[in-house]
Amino acid sequence: MSEKPIRVGLIGCGDISPAHLNSYKACGYEVAGLCDLIIERAEKRRREFCSPDTFITTDYHELLAMPDIDIITVATPVVGHAPITIDALRAGKNVACEKPSTLSLAENRAVIEEADKAGKKVIFFSSRFRWSEAELAKQFIQDGDLGDIYRVHVQFYRRRGRPGIDIIPDATWFIDSARAGGGVIMDMGQYFMDMVFNLVGWPQVTAASATTFRGFPFDLPAGTPFDVEEHCTFLARCENNLSITFDMAWISNNPPTRTFIILGTKGGIRIDDSANSFTFYHDKGDPWKQMNTTSEWKDKTSSNDNIYKNLVKAIRGEDADIGTTPRQALAITELTQMVLKSAKENREITRGEIV
Repeated sequence: MSEKPIRVGLIGCGDISPAHLNSYKACGYEVAGLCDLIIERAEKRRREFCSPDTFITTDYHELLAMPDIDIITVATPVVGHAPITIDALRAGKNVACEKPSTLSLAENRAVIEEADKAGKKVIFFSSRFRWSEAELAKQFIQDGDLGDIYRVHVQFYRRRGRPGIDIIPDATWFIDSARAGGGVIMDMGQYFMDMVFNLVGWPQVTAASATTFRGFPFDLPAGTPFDVEEHCTFLARCENNLSITFDMAWISNNPPTRTFIILGTKGGIRIDDSANSFTFYHDKGDPWKQMNTTSEWKDKTSSNDNIYKNLVKAIRGEDADIGTTPRQALAITELTQMVLKSAKENREITRGEIV
């Protein structure tokens, strides 16, 4: 006897919603309803992805009241993530929420408390970078091929890619700290933090030192808030003598760049998008034999599909890596808050100062 199809409800029908709707189709889920504050957006997504009788509404509480929904997807600006996630948990739903998880540590802790009470699964889509080449890196690390990891470096540059300005111009909430919480660190930084932490075992970050920059020209309607960083560079000090640096830019006079370097006592890994390569550097037991193994392999399955498939496995009682959990999201928010406070105060910030 086949299992009953998973039924989902989507809250937020903006620019990211097609990714979720495509994953629903790929995973064989039934769309029970769509919600957006602008009803025309919900109608548009219904025409594009759903049957004509799919329920649509401007009030997400109407979706939460539907008894046959298994998963609620929260795809709103960040300011809505925690309140809607908590309401969904109280309505007995599992939740798949967009990244970043929340605007504050207090919101993260509230989500953890409600998820524990409800006994339901919550994941955040910060985990989209756990696949592709990262899946191969994880295998090398788990096999002990890198030895003790002591250093990780991430560099990400866009040439011109500020959301709400250079790309997806309608999404100006990305550049408003009240709705987004920050700039590139909240947008792309959450992915990189999750990917790195997931590879190195979620170490405790003890301190962070950061700088941010905003200063490129822009053309926005008068009165549009723009108070977030365009570039962020920071060092995270972790337990076990591990240091991690991130250098991230929405906009730069530089070619598009996405590079990861992981250094260990037995080997190192470099993932370089510009070269479309994954390289493992090692010496095969002889400190003077410098050997390189390069591969173009990557897991090409949609990360969105992987996250949803694993979430359903977990809901059904199977052991699965379900993406960024509420407690993992709390660790990411802790580092984010340390970084933003460090940049603002021009000094290193310890974890004890923000928790």
